[in-house]
Amino acid sequence: MTQISLIIPVRNRQHYTQTILSQIFQQLPKVNTDNTSVISVIIVDDDSTDGTRDMIRRQFPNVYLLEGDGNLWWTGGICLGMNYAIDKLDSDYLVWLNDDISVSDNFLNNLIDSCQSPLYNNTIVGGIVRDKTYSDWIVFSGMDKKQPIRSMDYFATAEARSVDTLNGNIAIIPRAVVDKIGFPDADRFRHYGGDFEFVSRAHKSGFNVILSSKLQATTDYNVNDLIRYMPPLLQWYLQPNTAKRLEILKGFTNLKSNYNIWHMVNIIYEESHHVPFWRYAISYVRQVIKLLVSDFLLKSKTETTLKTYLKQQNAPEETIKVLMNHRTKSV
Repeated sequence: MTQISLIIPVRNRQHYTQTILSQIFQQLPKVNTDNTSVISVIIVDDDSTDGTRDMIRRQFPNVYLLEGDGNLWWTGGICLGMNYAIDKLDSDYLVWLNDDISVSDNFLNNLIDSCQSPLYNNTIVGGIVRDKTYSDWIVFSGMDKKQPIRSMDYFATAEARSVDTLNGNIAIIPRAVVDKIGFPDADRFRHYGGDFEFVSRAHKSGFNVILSSKLQATTDYNVNDLIRYMPPLLQWYLQPNTAKRLEILKGFTNLKSNYNIWHMVNIIYEESHHVPFWRYAISYVRQVIKLLVSDFLLKSKTETTLKTYLKQQNAPEETIKVLMNHRTKSV
């Protein structure tokens, strides 16, 4: 019998947690009618203070609830859940899920099919997260030849394709991967980058990495989300008021920021066992100087870079209009 564990790290987002658990447990009775697999749900709660734990205990008593002290972040939470799934539940497949997604109605059926398919032996299988409003806009997926996959056109010739690495929003990790390469690196990639680094490391170790259009979810992805995940130079260009720019500068030292210096430097030197402090310091100074001089020396280049970025991200025209209008109002 195939043992599958869903692992969801959460913190202070009770509504999201309740929603995705409701979706999962609504689907569970309808799947696996031939009793060939067992699906367990593991929630790793990193010291929520909004009643998340009480809600889970009260409404979802069959969930395996693991508790952190507030210092796990995403990667630490995923590692704790993966270790529990292997050590306590003897799981064959570990499934990463984010709490802020709405899974498709046939998600668990497709998940079981992927885990049991002989085509995917020793293969990490990722899923796609689409915007709820613009269904062709893939907002989380993976990378192929260093390019993000952002359109359903990518699957025009096949429902699943080989990629280089994946986002951790939806990912199936076979037990064999962990047995060979260990867990994600929670020391160097505490919040951002832990998914990309782990999947890249598995790929380099000989495991196949697939992005499947059968594993789908949606999320509300608005203009603020689009800006938040942009490179800092583009954020700087779009946020010309002083208060917003101070927040962008603080992002270089904030673990919640996807462009924090710790994350960016460790991605560059991911194969180094130790990164000296001076590399972080130099990177920080360079990034700050780049932003400060961009208004005077790089403006036209930045405008071109922004257009290229938005095209690469497959951002809808309506969203781009709102984005540029947002900048005009901020000037």
